[in-house]
Amino acid sequence: MSSFAGRMKEYPNMSLDRFDRENLHARAYFLSHCHKDHMKGLKGPLLKRKLKFSLTVKLYCSFVTKELLLSNPKYAFWEDHIVALELESPTLITLIDEASGEREELVVTLLPAGHCPGSVM
Repeated sequence: MSSFAGRMKEYPNMSLDRFDRENLHARAYFLSHCHKDHMKGLKGPLLKRKLKFSLTVKLYCSFVTKELLLSNPKYAFWEDHIVALELESPTLITLIDEASGEREELVVTLLPAGHCPGSVM
């Protein structure tokens, strides 16, 4: 069971492998792989509501993780908000505060983790 709370102090506007509590304020989400202990809150009603009214919030993951996630009807609501990233390819991601318009740019690179199909770090 993962004890990670989902936030890194260096990147307070994104959440990794946790989708509840203070993570609901994130501007972007990352899912490293499809294991339940890394998906806490991913189908929660508060997150669903946030996505319903958001034009900019996205979930980033690998192509395999995207396919695995969307093969489960419980996660179908993510379809318009999920972005699969290429492995080992630096990608510019813009995080936008929808209230203020404040923008933050990050470069992320997914690296294969070898833990299970689609897993990245």
